[in-house]
Amino acid sequence: MIPQLQLWHGDCLKLMENIGAETVDLILTDPPYAVLRHRESIKRHKAKEIERYQAWDDMTISQYYRMLLEFSKVVYSVCREGATLYCFCATENAFLLRMALERVGWRWIMVNFFHKVNPAPVARGRRPQSSVEAFGMAVKARGNTFNAENFGKVHNWIECGDDVFEYPIPSGLTRTHPAQKPLKLMEELIRRSSNEGDLVLDPFMGSGTTLKACLGLNRRGIGIEIDEAYYNAAKADLERYLL
Repeated sequence: MIPQLQLWHGDCLKLMENIGAETVDLILTDPPYAVLRHRESIKRHKAKEIERYQAWDDMTISQYYRMLLEFSKVVYSVCREGATLYCFCATENAFLLRMALERVGWRWIMVNFFHKVNPAPVARGRRPQSSVEAFGMAVKARGNTFNAENFGKVHNWIECGDDVFEYPIPSGLTRTHPAQKPLKLMEELIRRSSNEGDLVLDPFMGSGTTLKACLGLNRRGIGIEIDEAYYNAAKADLERYLL
């Protein structure tokens, strides 16, 4: 692995103690959502049933909020003043993310949305299938980096505006984690809120997409993953990406 990227295996809340205080420029992460705890399968139209239960996402709302609160405290201590945080969450839980962040001192900015242009056609009975995922934006104090000239894809403001990001979800052999985000989405967020040479931290690394984005944009990166199988898959995928 090249020196500018570090992959750590273990509990991020403990391992982040090894990161120097006020050294991180950007938090970009995708923790559990506390929504994939139902054990019944979901049926696609004219396709096989989908097993969506994930043990790492099986927690009550109270447990989820406590996790967010502890996460918010630790990342606040390792971030410099002016650092930005982007944290993905279920749309219905965005208010919990805001409560946790503000409670420890983060300045809440807004909710953004990732619009999946190719969502799975899942039949869910008496409600529509959501094709968006929310992610909160917060900053530590003021003076955050915001590279307006690097917005990337420009949206029609009538349809969505600059707080909605539209990309297809990864599929096929490129998908190594059930919650994996598109590389281009992570690249766009990194361009917006950091500069070359900055340190980006992803405490819930999953597939390692954040570190891939750091590599292509000349950022330093630390990724932490507690699940050994996902850690090994991300490490192997990053090594192949470097070839």
